Amino acid sequence: MSKEEMGVPVEKNVPMPEDVEMEEEDGIDKNESCEFDTSDDDQPFDTSPLKIDWLDLSAYGLPGQLGVSAIPGCRFGEVWRKLKPDIDDLKRLGITDVFLLCTNAELLRYRVPTLLTEYAVAQFGIHHLPMEDGANLEVSNILGALQTLRDLLAAGKKVLLHCYGGLGRSCLVAACLLLQLDPGLDSETAIQKVRELRGHKAIETVKQYNFINDFRQLAEDCQEALQAVPEQRSISR
Repeated sequence: MSKEEMGVPVEKNVPMPEDVEMEEEDGIDKNESCEFDTSDDDQPFDTSPLKIDWLDLSAYGLPGQLGVSAIPGCRFGEVWRKLKPDIDDLKRLGITDVFLLCTNAELLRYRVPTLLTEYAVAQFGIHHLPMEDGANLEVSNILGALQTLRDLLAAGKKVLLHCYGGLGRSCLVAACLLLQLDPGLDSETAIQKVRELRGHKAIETVKQYNFINDFRQLAEDCQEALQAVPEQRSISR
């Protein structure tokens, strides 16, 4: 079966439609303005509970829980939610910590500029790791986030992980976590697990797909580079 048949992103030399200039990631059209969406400030709010999908970590002996979601309180495009009810829902669910992967510019774009402040008021542990959507990923940053995640889960914390749509960056981190926790797990299965969790649109781009496939080697190279630094300093002395 080909990668395309399995739902894997494949780079192709295909002519792009004239009206499409940039790749869509995390459920966002990059051609849209970064300013507030004020097209319909009076449209009805979605009052349904924020959808959170919980990654099954029971096989790894971690007492904590990890949920993946879209950004709470978003008011952008067709998504029209209220921040306070969403945060109240998170508190009722017993969320203790939040991993936020959006940049500060995105918080403005999606009309939740006070999100970090509201998280602090709700007394969540805040772990802000801004990842620009579509930018090259630094494996050292991912490794640092994964270590913090594992420490929290080992301590029995209930953690929420989100970016904008909860499909790209969040699912990439979740897939890399699975690869760290299970040495016998291959990257294709890790991707499939997060797609079963969040839907077939999870892991949206070739760049994200390739990063997950290369993650173990990238992590090994990063660790070797870090170990080499003290040795070089010792030799120089």
